[in-house]
Amino acid sequence: MEKIKIKDIDEYIYYEKLDNGLKVYLYTKDNVYSNYVTFTTKYGSIYNEFVPINGDKMIKVPKGVAHFLEHKVFEQKEDPQPMEFFAKSGSICNAYTTFKNTTYLFYATEALTENINYLLDYVQNIYLTPESVDSEKGIISEEIHMYEDRPNDILNEKIRWNTLHNNPFKDSIIGEIKDIERINKEDLETCYYTFYHPSNMFLTVCGNFDPEEVMASIKENQNSKSFAKPKEIKIEKYNESDKVVKDSEVINVSTSIPKVAYTLKIPLHDIKLSRRKLHLYMYILFTSLFDETSVFDKELKDNNIISNTTFISLLNCDTHLLISLINETTKYKEFLDSVKDRLKKLKVEEKDFNRKKKILISNEILAFENVEAIGDIIIDNIIFDGKLEDNPIEVINELNIDELNNLIKKLSIDNTSEVILKEN
Repeated sequence: MEKIKIKDIDEYIYYEKLDNGLKVYLYTKDNVYSNYVTFTTKYGSIYNEFVPINGDKMIKVPKGVAHFLEHKVFEQKEDPQPMEFFAKSGSICNAYTTFKNTTYLFYATEALTENINYLLDYVQNIYLTPESVDSEKGIISEEIHMYEDRPNDILNEKIRWNTLHNNPFKDSIIGEIKDIERINKEDLETCYYTFYHPSNMFLTVCGNFDPEEVMASIKENQNSKSFAKPKEIKIEKYNESDKVVKDSEVINVSTSIPKVAYTLKIPLHDIKLSRRKLHLYMYILFTSLFDETSVFDKELKDNNIISNTTFISLLNCDTHLLISLINETTKYKEFLDSVKDRLKKLKVEEKDFNRKKKILISNEILAFENVEAIGDIIIDNIIFDGKLEDNPIEVINELNIDELNNLIKKLSIDNTSEVILKEN
């Protein structure tokens, strides 16, 4: 078991890659009382065209399979079901699906090794019948209808639909009802056995425990199971235009205050920075321009154009970066005009740059006071960077205003889309 030092923070994360390819990350802290455990597959909603584990040709499955699988993995053939099992020890379990991963998790203060073993067992054992698959379609359809009634969900979906052409990030994680109706048992099994192989998954355990004892228990669990030989998963590539799909759209919904989003579609093909550095620079740039400490925020609040600070959303779609500036206001035209005017002056003062760097460093250090935050950081590192970042402070310290200014010169901010939700 390797002991990885997180430099400049003096914290350690234990790591081991098991014989079946499963990667395990353990973070221990003596002064905490709860444990946070996640079991993640690098499989999310964007992976709909791929070569299956036992095949040699590219196939295409309906959208929404990853989320559908999350539901079905939670349903076991024999009792106790996951919710019941974890509740017996006062633990809480859950799961979620994103564009790039599906994660099963629990919080526990007792029976840690027993809970980890059960987590591994139920996720690595799927039970499907044509009847159970069909019955789940109604449940997921109701979930889709629920999202269709939420203005914030409508806004976020329209942002992607109006900016992306072919990139699978444009589609809803949960899928549409027409997609769900097409999913069958064979689709679910194909995706499960391809993407839920241990070599495509990783386990994190964060809390107060003996790492040697927990790792030994995990190894014993995995050594008792057999899996197909690992195989590299080939995913279909796609081309995406730099232009947005639709410049502007006004949508009538049930909302008391109009919601507005202004989105920049920034191509990534000419930006030669790591994802981490790029995101840090974008955080510094856009929070300096639009957060609660900005001149923009003060002026618009003083003029009663906005009452809430503008929310900054960043979505890395692999081919492009979508940066959305979101707020709610009855004066949405004035808000949009102000945003466009501010974006003509992309500049950060050096004092603001240095202040933001200090905030980033402080956030990294404070994260190690929260086991859930560390678990989520590990997931983010593995899913988006492919490895654990062992020196996050150094990455932040390497940021410099000259490099940011050079990046600003390369940013294409002409491809934009605005979405307005207002009452009927």
